[in-house]
Amino acid sequence: MRFLYKRPRLDQVSDELDTLMEVMVSDLFIYLDLFVFSFIFTMFLSPVIPSLTIAILFFLASYSFFGCLYYFVIGKITIKK
Repeated sequence: MRFLYKRPRLDQVSDELDTLMEVMVSDLFIYLDLFVFSFIFTMFLSPVIPSLTIAILFFLASYSFFGCLYYFVIGKITIKK
């Protein structure tokens, strides 16, 4: 069965990897990832948080903290094209 599989050319693989890297380091993807991680973090701490209002405030605070941390630390270090 191996003879039926045609390996892609190196330049085609390189183009696909470049496209993937552009998506993975885009700001929109990173902020969406921070949203998901903040939501998971809030869900894990939900037994300790006393009310829904406090949970929403905790989620917003953790998302804004990690978003600001990314923007001021990582965003300022990387060179934009």
